[in-house]
Amino acid sequence: MRFSIGMRNIKTAVAVLLSILISFALDLEYPFYAAIATVIAMESSIASSYTAGKNRTMGTLVGAAFGGLFAFIEPHNAYLSAFGIVCVIAVCNLLKWNKSVSIACIVFLAIMLNLRVGEPPFLYALHRVLDTLLGIGVAVLVNYFLIPPKHDRNLERSRLAVRRHLTSLAHQLLRQGGGVHISPLKKDLAALQKACDTYKEEFDPVRSKSQDLVSRIEQELDVYRNTYSHMRMIRLLTDHDPEGIASIGSSLLQDSNQQADGALPADSQAVIYRYHVACILGELQTLGLLVPTHIAYPFEAVPAGASSGAAPGPARRGGAPAAPAQPGGAPARLPGPASGPKPHSVPGRF
Repeated sequence: MRFSIGMRNIKTAVAVLLSILISFALDLEYPFYAAIATVIAMESSIASSYTAGKNRTMGTLVGAAFGGLFAFIEPHNAYLSAFGIVCVIAVCNLLKWNKSVSIACIVFLAIMLNLRVGEPPFLYALHRVLDTLLGIGVAVLVNYFLIPPKHDRNLERSRLAVRRHLTSLAHQLLRQGGGVHISPLKKDLAALQKACDTYKEEFDPVRSKSQDLVSRIEQELDVYRNTYSHMRMIRLLTDHDPEGIASIGSSLLQDSNQQADGALPADSQAVIYRYHVACILGELQTLGLLVPTHIAYPFEAVPAGASSGAAPGPARRGGAPAAPAQPGGAPARLPGPASGPKPHSVPGRF
């Protein structure tokens, strides 16, 4: 396991240090609450820090209001504490502040159970709100001014990871004719989507974000997902689980009002396989990625000594049959992708 100290770790420590020093300078009685607010509000992005701080502030207000009220009635009362928790959660749910429930309950219990004899409950609750605002403000400012997150770099890093894994898995899948697990690519796509969302939502007062970059990444994501869906279909077609193949055949035949009788015939599977291969090749070309030259055809008989070349294109729309077999019994190659259904693409090369 690799041990490392990231920038978020360092910024959290710096923010906690500043919040405690400011609490001492202002002679606050409980620096603990300001420090806790700082830790909770420090996130990987400035926008996330603001959101976490907002949720904590809303929860603190609800918890402080109920805590001051119930502590005014009778502090340190177990029954009132339990009843107050019910009220706090109910109000947060009513206001749709679901992410503020936990902190609201914590603040409520802190006021109910920590209030000293003779100390005004509402003044104590007000101090907890001010402590929270101090910690949140320090966290947001430190996150913004102390080496702000480079989300454009994270976005490009995630994009390159998807392109690298997509190329590798597509080559393996087509070269072997299936039998390759492509689930890691789905995780890469989710990570790229998350990085793109973070980049779009990030606080940008100087308008340094590139909308062209966001548009390009979103277009690429559409192509990546489309390519993944074609790869997944090939994975299902070449899966040796007979029930899986039978279910595919049943679905396709029911759409054409035919009766499914077990698995799809080999020639039908070959046509479907060729179609998805052609679409994958088209998407790889659109993305500017390396296209494989050796492709396996698991549903076709290849004559001895023949080598697999580029994938043939999909069958024509309208259910036109595949081209007749060539002399010698080898199936003829279908037209390339240009004469069949065009795969999903976006303008330009990436």
